[in-house]
Amino acid sequence: MADQLASIMLLADSLSSENLTAKMDKYLNKHPVGLIYLDIKRFGEIEKKHGPITCQKLLEAWKQLVFEAEMSGSFGLLAHRMFGDDVLLFVRTKQGEADQVKVALLRLAQEIRTVFEKRLNETMALSGDSIELYAGTAVLDPGTGRTAENLLYDAIKEAIFEARSETDAEYRRLRMEFRDILVCRKITAYYQPIVSLSTGNIYGYEALARGPQSSYFAAPNRLWGFAEKENQLYALEKAARQRAIEGFLPNDFNWKLFINLNANVIHDPQFTPGQTLAFLEKMNLTPQNVVFEITERQSIDDYASFTKALDHYRKQGYQIAIDDAGAGYSSLQAIAELRPDYIKIDRSIIHRINRNKIKEILLETLVVFARKIDCQMIAEGIETFEELEIVRQLGVHFGQGYLLGRPNPKLQPVPDAVSEWMQRHSSTV
Repeated sequence: MADQLASIMLLADSLSSENLTAKMDKYLNKHPVGLIYLDIKRFGEIEKKHGPITCQKLLEAWKQLVFEAEMSGSFGLLAHRMFGDDVLLFVRTKQGEADQVKVALLRLAQEIRTVFEKRLNETMALSGDSIELYAGTAVLDPGTGRTAENLLYDAIKEAIFEARSETDAEYRRLRMEFRDILVCRKITAYYQPIVSLSTGNIYGYEALARGPQSSYFAAPNRLWGFAEKENQLYALEKAARQRAIEGFLPNDFNWKLFINLNANVIHDPQFTPGQTLAFLEKMNLTPQNVVFEITERQSIDDYASFTKALDHYRKQGYQIAIDDAGAGYSSLQAIAELRPDYIKIDRSIIHRINRNKIKEILLETLVVFARKIDCQMIAEGIETFEELEIVRQLGVHFGQGYLLGRPNPKLQPVPDAVSEWMQRHSSTV
């Protein structure tokens, strides 16, 4: 299939000369058109093993099968084109959001592939082999304002690339499941308390996105990792942010909601500043309730552009936090360039700090530094009272970690044991 990519792209021009786009123009005026690319797996191996005559019969059966599907109107087929064992199917779609159209098209492609594989294997019994198909999809969306020829060219390229990347059923399943999570917003916001270490009171909550519990994407690293691989970081972040805001029902309207902001989303062409404000207003919240966390584990290549994007948020009243400080690329540079309101110290520094004098000295130095730049500090990953005692004594403003509260779909109060401990030790700071 890789060798066929260039030749099929060269044939894209011939599709226009055959008036294929003219055939679809009437439909394109009102609706997007879906493209499904199908290719017989290991066709070259089949030819070597079973001979050219068998392969010729297979191609004839393949061609007849597709022709009958178009003539009968099955699957909403508008037209098709074949190049050897490669098939391009053009199908009707319903108007809707781009992601919804794509998910529906993926499901249709899976249905067509299943039916066609079954029919081909019934027609062509290859001893020791079964006939399987690759599939890829793309949407020709006239709403983009591009010419039909350009839409066709890019759609073919996208569909072939998708088919090439989906070499196993598991990945196809995961992709469909992930898109379903995005479209149907099957995301749950979990909230972890951030506690004032001087009063023991709730200061705010960090919102953490989770996929369905029974899903592969229940683990956040899988959810966000797959989104990055699929170039869907902004789409996922937008959905997660909306869920976080919808579920944030504070008892005190001074509480802060800490929301993760991936440093790379500003480069996404779909990135649209201003949508967060609409979600907040709907929930009777303001930008003053929100702190955007920039994870320091991500490399920021263009500080000028990123700072400009952050300034847009700052002017509306949002605050900024550097997350995972001390764990990633260049904490000091990120702090110097982004001028955060909060510095969140990574759990690797807090873990067993009561047993590590070097960690204690490092944290003490960071506390002094934060005071000089008028920045507040949050110690992440506090899991024991011994760790809590050290970070309080060193003057860290706020704490977060399992000891102070685990992530939960509801806004949980500070555990009683922690409140009691804070009251007993309030005079020691």
